[in-house]
Amino acid sequence: MKVNETIIKSVRCVFVLIWFHGYLAVKRSPFSIANFVLTPLSILFFIYIFGGARAATYGLIGGVLSVTVSSSIIVETDAAFARIVLRIQDMFVASPVAPAEYAVGLALSELMNGIVGIALFLFLLVRQAHTSAFGLSMVLASLFLVWACVTSLGFLISSFARDVRDLWVYSPIITILLSFVPPVYYPISVLPSFVRPLAFLSPTTYAAQVMRITSGLATGNAQVYLGALSLYTLVLVLLASKRVKWRTS
Repeated sequence: MKVNETIIKSVRCVFVLIWFHGYLAVKRSPFSIANFVLTPLSILFFIYIFGGARAATYGLIGGVLSVTVSSSIIVETDAAFARIVLRIQDMFVASPVAPAEYAVGLALSELMNGIVGIALFLFLLVRQAHTSAFGLSMVLASLFLVWACVTSLGFLISSFARDVRDLWVYSPIITILLSFVPPVYYPISVLPSFVRPLAFLSPTTYAAQVMRITSGLATGNAQVYLGALSLYTLVLVLLASKRVKWRTS
């Protein structure tokens, strides 16, 4: 009975954060959703114009991953802003809210900004590639891991912020490094063989490979890439949990 009450309390705390920091923020400024969709849609448009329908599948894979990354990494900015400027984290420290509840609630609330774009690109990808039910489950699992991985990276980076001027520096850079530089919008085969191992320094490369395999654009074992991404995510989650301090005093 006590366990059930604890679970209900945790879920309630998470949903309150999603409502306050995510839903209400999007409701006040619905056009903020466009910030996460316009660039991937523009890239998809030109890929389709110059490459045709098959190449557009690469654009759809890149689109769903880049929206996921951009709407996850901004937790770096908001977590640091809440801690340094608003001092909201201190309020949660003084409350019965656990650190994990705060982190999950804040991370999911940030995802509200990109949920429309993720759903749009995912729908188009499944329709274009005729993805099977098993393939869709692999795609969803890879997206979840990318969200968890990038969110952990965001919390990890936010722990180094000590000044307001540091808040808006890293998110755009990380978005470019994870969404556009690695083989996300393009096949990894176009890279020189000696560069390809470096591409796997980015977690999005693993997710993109899973999606390309399930979409019929590449061959290989999607489960292997998904397993590697799981390990990558676990390492970042552990690093973030060790580095991020709940109490600042």
